Amino acid sequence: MYVAHDNQAHILTAIGLRTALDRATEVIGIDPAKTFDEKLNELRNGGWIGQTERDILGVVTDAGNAAAHRGWEPDSQEVSELLSSLEVFLHRAFIVGQKALGIKKSIPAKPERLLAVGKKTTP
Repeated sequence: MYVAHDNQAHILTAIGLRTALDRATEVIGIDPAKTFDEKLNELRNGGWIGQTERDILGVVTDAGNAAAHRGWEPDSQEVSELLSSLEVFLHRAFIVGQKALGIKKSIPAKPERLLAVGKKTTP
């Protein structure tokens, strides 16, 4: 995908981006037999992405589909934006997110709150 991008093979890059997203969803555990739309919805519903990122990844998918099946060729700016969009998702989902979640076990628990003396509690 990066070699295609570096050689300005924009159609191949767009198709590669779609394929990379497809493979990432499989690694996350989403059924590879599902449609791209179903996979994106499952990413959103599973908490991996929000609605905005779901929409952005939908554009990546649509661009790859158009390049593969309709001969659409994104220009260099468009393909760079598509590449950046997928990189952000992959970086957060597989690198930064996993590292941040790993820190959770080293964070001390919040101490229990003591009731103030003389303060009446309500049920």
